[in-house]
Amino acid sequence: MKIKTLVLGPLAANCYIVQLEEINIIIDPGAQPDTIIDYLDSRALVPDFIINTHGHYDHIGAVPGLIEKYKLPFYIDGADEKLITDPDKNGSSFFGENNLSLKTYNLINSKDLQYFNKNGIDIIRTPGHSPGSITIRIKDFLFTGDLLFKGSIGRTDLAGGDVSQIKDSLLKIKNMDRDYLIYPGHGPILLL
Repeated sequence: MKIKTLVLGPLAANCYIVQLEEINIIIDPGAQPDTIIDYLDSRALVPDFIINTHGHYDHIGAVPGLIEKYKLPFYIDGADEKLITDPDKNGSSFFGENNLSLKTYNLINSKDLQYFNKNGIDIIRTPGHSPGSITIRIKDFLFTGDLLFKGSIGRTDLAGGDVSQIKDSLLKIKNMDRDYLIYPGHGPILLL
């Protein structure tokens, strides 16, 4: 397994390119689709799908460009559908990011979960930063989005944020069965 971190956009969001044995995944492509495409093309990598930890604009901004280039599916938890389709809720209208509203997406369902599990990918619901925030577990690695950062936790004052839910989600991660490397939505990697 190989993981490449690309720090993208004005809010320096982490986009992850994950190479597994059978598939290549893009997690949280927040901005600069050309940078992501250049990285993939320079290594002859063809992504199989995009999956997002949540639907704020700084994590979804490159999704349309990647879908157009690679014709690949984009997955997100259903509780964040309103974020990805509403520029006011995902924050793009406030930051001058062209009122981002996604039209092509897949809401994660049980069939998708079976496909992910078959490829060694577990989806853990961790709401609080947004209603549909998820953590993606692959082997000894957790991709937490904006749930957890080095020395901090995610905001709850944005659309759909919830303090009690984020506390429950953080406890769920804290009480996991072993140590994991955390790949957050912003900032450096940390050990749980």
